[in-house]
Amino acid sequence: MQRGYPRSDVKLLFGRAALRCAFPTCRREVASPDEDTPKTQIGKIAHIIGHSDDGPRGDSSFPREKLDTYHNWILLCPTCHDTADVEPEKYTVELLRNAKAEHESWVRASLAIEIPNIGFAELEIVTKSIATSSRLILSDFVLTPPLEKMNKNGLTPAIHSLLSMGLSRNSEVKAFIQMYAEIDTNFPDRLKEGFIVEYDRLKSSNIVGDALFETLLQFSSGNSSDFKRTAAGLAILSYLFESCEVFEK
Repeated sequence: MQRGYPRSDVKLLFGRAALRCAFPTCRREVASPDEDTPKTQIGKIAHIIGHSDDGPRGDSSFPREKLDTYHNWILLCPTCHDTADVEPEKYTVELLRNAKAEHESWVRASLAIEIPNIGFAELEIVTKSIATSSRLILSDFVLTPPLEKMNKNGLTPAIHSLLSMGLSRNSEVKAFIQMYAEIDTNFPDRLKEGFIVEYDRLKSSNIVGDALFETLLQFSSGNSSDFKRTAAGLAILSYLFESCEVFEK
């Protein structure tokens, strides 16, 4: 059976792992597969249940259609990936599933720690890379309730918890944008446009649901694995999700 790597699943895996190896003894940074000049090594996708029946952790009873999905993958650095496949009797299915779940919980906890610490300095870093140099005509400002918008975009409770975290800094983000608007009146529209352009690009590539949100979070933080910068990106993304029509309404 030929391997497949659905792009939406890949985006979800890298996003929830925060571009880091999922083994708790490692957690080294890996680069996004979309980076042209990776600052570190490219992450490798390991199958928890082996892709082939006679491969590492192979299981002929496991549904074939579920082999190449986010739920059967774990993101590892090249060294840990090779180690896990060379020693499948040690790196069992249960161990890999637990490592993935533990890592993703650690990522969320690390973001929660950094969210209260972000200030104008971090917001300035992420918004400068997002705001476009041109301007769209943005005329539709009718707001959709966040929960309704979540349902229309197919977002799960996992994203709800992220949004709640990001929205806790709404007042700081609003004050920051208002301050910048006094210097550059076009700044709020250019910031919104930056997200709209990326949102449309991802949607046209069939990136949807949680994967879309996680990928926009990577975009807003400049594909950084630094949790303070990611927290700033989450605050901006959550503000725009609630206050502007960046997502489908």
